[in-house]
Amino acid sequence: MYDMKALYEARSVEHAIRLLQEHPQAQIIAGGSDVLVQMREGKRAGAELVSIYGLEELRGVSMEKDGTIRIGPLTSFSHITRDPLIRKYIGVLGEAADLVGGPQIRNIGTIGGNICNGVTSADSASTLFAWDAVIELTGPEGVRRIPIRDFYIRAGKVDLRPAEIQTGILIRRESYEGYQGHYIKYAMRNAMDIAALGCSVNVKLSDDRKTFTDIRIAYGVAGPVPMRAVHAEAAGRGLPVTEDRIEKISSTVLEDVTPRDSWRASKAFREHISKVLCKRALAEAVKRAESGAAQETEQEEKAGIRDGNIRGCADDSGDNSIQTGNSRYKLIRCRINGVDREAVVDVRASLTEMLRNDYSLTSVKKGCEVGECGACNVIIDGECYNSCIYLAAWADGKEIRTLEGLMGPNGELSDIQQAFIDEAAVQCGFCTPGVIMSAVEILESGKEYTRDELRKLLSGHLCRCTGYENILNAVEKTMRKRLAAENSG
Repeated sequence: MYDMKALYEARSVEHAIRLLQEHPQAQIIAGGSDVLVQMREGKRAGAELVSIYGLEELRGVSMEKDGTIRIGPLTSFSHITRDPLIRKYIGVLGEAADLVGGPQIRNIGTIGGNICNGVTSADSASTLFAWDAVIELTGPEGVRRIPIRDFYIRAGKVDLRPAEIQTGILIRRESYEGYQGHYIKYAMRNAMDIAALGCSVNVKLSDDRKTFTDIRIAYGVAGPVPMRAVHAEAAGRGLPVTEDRIEKISSTVLEDVTPRDSWRASKAFREHISKVLCKRALAEAVKRAESGAAQETEQEEKAGIRDGNIRGCADDSGDNSIQTGNSRYKLIRCRINGVDREAVVDVRASLTEMLRNDYSLTSVKKGCEVGECGACNVIIDGECYNSCIYLAAWADGKEIRTLEGLMGPNGELSDIQQAFIDEAAVQCGFCTPGVIMSAVEILESGKEYTRDELRKLLSGHLCRCTGYENILNAVEKTMRKRLAAENSG
């Protein structure tokens, strides 16, 4: 159980604002990938939460009449990466979103939550700085819009006033039209890690591609908040595109960055890689601009496991939504492994606890309980999630599948389960059910992936005994068998 005092579920933006006014000590929870982890660690123990997770109006990406791209703050990272508008106009944002955590974190984590945390290491933050993003906030006094650079006040603190919520991230047409960019994240691991430094660069070249018309360079973890390297930008703006100029711009970033020593990296190392990352990102951005390439990249094209449509959420307007802190329980109706279920759940419970305790679905393991190991993975509405950081109260109206749902009526194993046996991809077996559920999401896409792509799609797991190669072999073998059967049919 999560140590929370109460959970209030908003039915609309207006309702969320009213709940925050009625409960001034309450905190907002969106996807929960940070809030619930911090609650588990004791940092938010005993907090009241206002959940905006069910507000469909805050999901999705659209283009307004004046060409402004509007991103709903509840849009998940995985949907950001594969959204058609993002890929066409500001693909570098999809590149950054595709480097957040692991696949399951990207399914639940929201871009609005990533910004509102106020942390300098947020992958989407530096990229949005480079796009000159504008943050839309709605509260009791109405709507206000502020540049993202003014939204960050200090480390961990953003300009959210009492009873305000973020309702949009806006990128104006003049901020993206004619620009090409690139984002590089430096971290100790390729997945499930926080950036030691992040650099996002956008460039706009002259018509003959020989002059920097504009340059935007933004960093994460180069200071207490995400920042723009204004001196470095000025060192190139209006000047010829040459290797020497790129080198000069990269060296000038030291006039802007103010990194610190930490256990992830020393100040001196961060200063060094700030130059290196700028040089590499700038060179790639120039290359894209010179070729006139669309922002959509091969990486982003292949990253989406499913289509780019934003999935709907359950309607939270019914009588079963939580209205006050006096009740710790909620009536939910969902479908689990093909069977309609109705249950009264404790709002403090995770989906892991509900599935194990109420339905004896013990393939859903309790491992790290902070969304890192992947042993608790289940499929919700066709996407794989860490059930340990997914509230049971959010399961209302959902279609949920666990490992038990893969087997036939007489206990026959599915093809992916059999492949794990054939390829010796099981040893202690603790993490296996979660890995298989991730594989289910991959296989049901019907796409063919390279081995490196499969490795990335399975990167949200920690296996301490079997060895990842055998797991990869099992998933790849099943993928090829299914594709061959489909092609022969």
